Amino acid sequence: MPGDYPSADFEILDGGAVRQVLHLPTGMTIETDRVRSDPIAVPATYTLHFHDTVARPGEIAQAALRHLRVWLMRTYGRAPYFPPAQ
Repeated sequence: MPGDYPSADFEILDGGAVRQVLHLPTGMTIETDRVRSDPIAVPATYTLHFHDTVARPGEIAQAALRHLRVWLMRTYGRAPYFPPAQ
């Protein structure tokens, strides 16, 4: 289903100054720089690597960045805050 990107579709590599998120079904890679002052920060700039045949690369990139943010919060000890539903 378009727009549905489960966590199992992504592999996150956190090594050194660059973080990579690989979208396994398409082989698309998103690279971001690590912010040294805040280990869970995700910069607004990123680099995409993908083949011309990948449909909706922008949508996949946004899903990858969401998964990266959640992964960083879990890895570095800060759980995301979800306000109670009203």
